[in-house]
Amino acid sequence: MVQVKDILTWVDAHAPLRFSESWDSCGLQVGDPEGKVDRVLVALDPGSETLLEAEAKDCQCLLTHHPLIFRPLSAVRPDLYPGALVMMALQKGVHVISAHSNLDVALGGTNDQLARLLSVQPAEPLEAASHLKGERGYMGLGCLGTLPRKMSLKDFAEFVQGVLGGVSMRVVGDLQKSVEKVALCTGSGGSLMEQVLARKVDVYVTGDVKYHEAQRALEGGLALLDVGHFASERVVVEPLAQMLRFQAAESGKSLVVLTSQSEKDPFVVF
Repeated sequence: MVQVKDILTWVDAHAPLRFSESWDSCGLQVGDPEGKVDRVLVALDPGSETLLEAEAKDCQCLLTHHPLIFRPLSAVRPDLYPGALVMMALQKGVHVISAHSNLDVALGGTNDQLARLLSVQPAEPLEAASHLKGERGYMGLGCLGTLPRKMSLKDFAEFVQGVLGGVSMRVVGDLQKSVEKVALCTGSGGSLMEQVLARKVDVYVTGDVKYHEAQRALEGGLALLDVGHFASERVVVEPLAQMLRFQAAESGKSLVVLTSQSEKDPFVVF
């Protein structure tokens, strides 16, 4: 029999909770550590769609990257967000676990998975916490490396688009520019713009780029691919599910692990 605390243990072994940022909220957010789990749904976001999907697929646990509870709640009410989702999870008997900033910096986490998909080698972090350097399983935030061969920005953009399933993206820079040295940061990577510029890379792949950040990149001769928050991080869902399947099998326990088929990028491009 698998319990919620087993899933927490496996997540902590894969992406230790001690890797989490102080401002973050990771781990069990809704539910009972002693609760029994036969089926798990893995998703990027803990929203009404994924909670309903978990219920429809008879999953007692929802494991997500983004937290359901990010800041302390002043009330849990059906007319307030995210209290309404907390109530929904409790009413439907779905335990909710998040692996957020700990998964961003872990080997096998969001940034590591995107680097692997884009064949960026050797991968080194853009930013690393000094007290965690050298710890087993710790990679750091973002990634730097090179492509297997030089190509134009246009060809690289088309390659990334194909890898990420035809995602729409915003591109900054000369499409004929030759690129080889790459930086990437999944989610929202605008805050790392100055670090990226200082490393003299050719192109930066990230999401949620603001107008003035794009202008800063343009002035610094840095090409940008803004693939969006959702697409850059959704790549971790299947590997996270595979990790749970492996850990359950290694423990000799029966567990069905599914990945969400209902969630989608909230942005629609016309």
